[in-house]
Amino acid sequence: MNVLLLVIDSLRAQSLSHSGGPSVARTPFLDQLARSSSHFTRAYATECWTLPAHCSMFTGLLPSEHGAHFQTMAYTGSRPTAAEILSSAGYHTEIVTRNSIFDGSMPGITRGFRTSSAVFSDRSGLNPLSLMLAMTKPRFRRQILTSGFFHPLQRKSRAFVRSFARATVPADREALDHLLYAMRRCRAERSPFFFFCNLYDVHAPYPPTDHSIFRPLRDPSTWSETLRMPFVLPKLGAHAYLRDDFTISATARRMLLDRYHSAIELADAKLREFFTAAATDGVLDDTLVIVTADHGEAFGEHDVYLHDASVHAENLHVPLMIQHPRRPPESVHDVVSTRDLFGVICGAADRRDGRGTILDPAYRATHPIAVAEHFHYAGVDHALPRYRKNLVAAISHDHKVIVRGEEVEIYDTRCDPEERAPERGTIDDFGVLCRDDRVLPTASAAAVAHLQEFQAHRSRQVGLAA
Repeated sequence: MNVLLLVIDSLRAQSLSHSGGPSVARTPFLDQLARSSSHFTRAYATECWTLPAHCSMFTGLLPSEHGAHFQTMAYTGSRPTAAEILSSAGYHTEIVTRNSIFDGSMPGITRGFRTSSAVFSDRSGLNPLSLMLAMTKPRFRRQILTSGFFHPLQRKSRAFVRSFARATVPADREALDHLLYAMRRCRAERSPFFFFCNLYDVHAPYPPTDHSIFRPLRDPSTWSETLRMPFVLPKLGAHAYLRDDFTISATARRMLLDRYHSAIELADAKLREFFTAAATDGVLDDTLVIVTADHGEAFGEHDVYLHDASVHAENLHVPLMIQHPRRPPESVHDVVSTRDLFGVICGAADRRDGRGTILDPAYRATHPIAVAEHFHYAGVDHALPRYRKNLVAAISHDHKVIVRGEEVEIYDTRCDPEERAPERGTIDDFGVLCRDDRVLPTASAAAVAHLQEFQAHRSRQVGLAA
């Protein structure tokens, strides 16, 4: 059985049209895909940004277990990755993306992938992006140097500024074209494959068109946004929103969210084109297809932006659709974690039908709680105290707990899905609520033990070793 893992970077579940939320993008293809898949309506990432969230999918481990996060920027663990397991089973394993996380600079993250294909836009010549960079290059470089989202080897490379700028130009259509070509090649060679494709056009700066991060200049109604962009996006850089002097206008926030939804709608159309062509060519026959996101995105909810410093729903709740060749479509409302995709992917090598994974109701019954963690970035000067602590959260059927140092917040997610009304409590209180949710005692006890251990040893710890 082949495997295709499509990760739409930064796509939060609440912005899809089938989520029924008050502010959403129009996503007819993803809505259709949800109906034709095992659609997990309550899937949660293990971290709020790319590196640790992907490492969890690749290893099945939590960030505190695999160690790849802001305080290490590498995976040095002994557990084999899904790519290593499938590669040793004779699979062609390949990454297709322009995301700098997977450019080989970060040790261990791409372990097991035989090929890594960086696909950039083929548009050349003078464009608004190059003009903006020419005017703001010193500021742009300073932000790369001070941002924890990049590895030290990337920050030291002057060439990285140019390659990172290229990565902001929309190119998901080119990436999907490359992916389709590579899948056809494997099919012709009768080679089983595991392709991981990280789609980047939904990521900031949220390109609102197919070819540029700016809207068409021929439309005067877009000029105000185009003039604002060089100032609004840099304002979010270098984790500035974690400082006590950060402000951003409601107009700028709405502009960012509108751009984000435009980018999602474009991504939806590109995915429709890809899946239509792939189905016509038959390259998805006998293929396990997983469509998900690594994390969500924040636009001022809980006072944060982008994907950082949060274990709230806007950053953790992600879409998850799985098409298994031997399983019918279904809608699954159990809580699941994206780290359990490791088991789904590895199960393809021995052609399992999903038993013993999140596709199996029995497995979900024994794993009813999703745990997420965040290891904070320690390099932000004057960050507010609440952002200088590591976080851990656990999500049960109707309740959620967030542990921030000695502070414990409990949410009733059935009545408060946006997590606006926390109640003070204890980790043991969450355990009692889990039992009220009819969670197996062994599962609630394991979650409580992990929360307590994290609080005791990691809530304030900086520089945790992998």
